[in-house]
Amino acid sequence: MVQQTWRINVICTTQKSLCGSLQAALLFWKLLLETLQEWGFTLNPYDKCIANKDIKGKKCTIIWHIDDLKISHVSKDILEDILNKLNNKFGEESPLVTCQRKVLEYLGMKVDYRQQGKIEFIMYEYIEILLEELPADMQGLATTPASS
Repeated sequence: MVQQTWRINVICTTQKSLCGSLQAALLFWKLLLETLQEWGFTLNPYDKCIANKDIKGKKCTIIWHIDDLKISHVSKDILEDILNKLNNKFGEESPLVTCQRKVLEYLGMKVDYRQQGKIEFIMYEYIEILLEELPADMQGLATTPASS
């Protein structure tokens, strides 16, 4: 008697991309990159998640990790224009969440712009959390970084 194995595939569509999905991240990267290139930005040859454009003689830089963007330019008007364009493109269902301050939280870092001509990256709290979560026994081998 031959035993049969059944496989059921479930296919569904979502109205928004699923965070954490590698394919969703790649699709968003492609869409964001195409959009920025249409707007005249150039991809950084050393990091594929940084795009630059000279606007009114000053550099505008957009850095992103999945769907978290950090946009820099000396002119607040330029920043607001880019945010409006991004909101028109990507904020159709719900407006984008933005933060404009002298000290920003971004991907576990504090980025401090309070001192003229200087940027300080602070990660003390993030490092403390990492150290607290580390196991007491760090002995052993792992075949991949994802191993327990």
